[in-house]
Amino acid sequence: MSNSNAVSVLYKKLVEAGTVTEDHGQLNAINALDNLYNQITSNIYFKNLFSNKKDMGVYIFGRVGRGKSYLMDIFYKLVQDKRCMRLHHHDFMKSIYAYMKESRLSNHRNPLNHAIGKLTKGISLLCVDEFEVLDVADAMILEKIYEILFKKNIKVVLTSNTSPSNLYKNGLQRERFIPYINLIEKYLSVQEVKDGKDYRIKINDHIGIHEFQDFYYLPANTKLYEKLFNILRNNNKVESIDIEYNKRKMKIEKIANRVSIFSFEKLCEENLSAIDYYQIVNVCDWIIIVNIPELAEKDRNKAKRFQILLDILYDKKIGLALSSNIKPEDIYIAGDGYMEFRRTVSRIYEMTNKDWLNKLKNKNFKKLLSS
Repeated sequence: MSNSNAVSVLYKKLVEAGTVTEDHGQLNAINALDNLYNQITSNIYFKNLFSNKKDMGVYIFGRVGRGKSYLMDIFYKLVQDKRCMRLHHHDFMKSIYAYMKESRLSNHRNPLNHAIGKLTKGISLLCVDEFEVLDVADAMILEKIYEILFKKNIKVVLTSNTSPSNLYKNGLQRERFIPYINLIEKYLSVQEVKDGKDYRIKINDHIGIHEFQDFYYLPANTKLYEKLFNILRNNNKVESIDIEYNKRKMKIEKIANRVSIFSFEKLCEENLSAIDYYQIVNVCDWIIIVNIPELAEKDRNKAKRFQILLDILYDKKIGLALSSNIKPEDIYIAGDGYMEFRRTVSRIYEMTNKDWLNKLKNKNFKKLLSS
């Protein structure tokens, strides 16, 4: 495959095979990835240290479901043998904080340098999917993180629903975050995937409605989700367990065969964070969430927790079923962060459709539901 347009060539082959639909809104991003691929495979790549050009990577943004992550997947398929790493933004930040903690315990002089060195040891390309800035702690250190990455000559590819200029909009101490935006706009090729089809939403051609009800029970239906739970638990004993971590304890009231049932109240109204959700994912491969309410403007924290939870479940390829009396697009329609919540709606559509079974980490669930 020619280096000059390797990503474009692979994309065209996928279009010709009927695997994807050609989308003109994606073409600028594909061209930028072609250019980055050429840099990575070029003999002079390692001489190009932290230059003033927009050649340290690509920042791809656009509305939810526009194929940004898929474009990253295509690119990563071509470069995965070239000392690179791909991970979700939540995982990236979680690892940074864990290594910083380790560094402090070992009395390193610069915990952040140590953390980035440990995480990126031996790589020359970092792909971070679903980049977003919601937390003030993250916002305050991102500039330093990416400065260190660029000085190490580590190229980056970021996907996001938000343009760089709108990141962390209205966030606390945002003026201290502006240098990060300037850094991204200076060193990365910023490409928008223009509005178009949301590829996560399946449309039923016969009746023209969204097919989200395979595992989205609307109206809420206790019998249906209990039936699903009993199928997936595969005659394993139902029990409750306690998870202990970082001097915290969480109880899962109902779990069997790595399938659990939670109320929305338990997961999103209590003061839980991404760290807590990762602990749940460590013991669950399918999660059923019931009693999902309509959220008002004052419920921004609940909406944010739900968004973070769905991001983690999506990235870890966890099975999902939801029960509610309202459609996904009506869960949170006004309030701080409601624009970002559109990604959560899109993911609900994708993850509660039967096609999601093909992507699950635990392949046994598809067999159980097919028998």
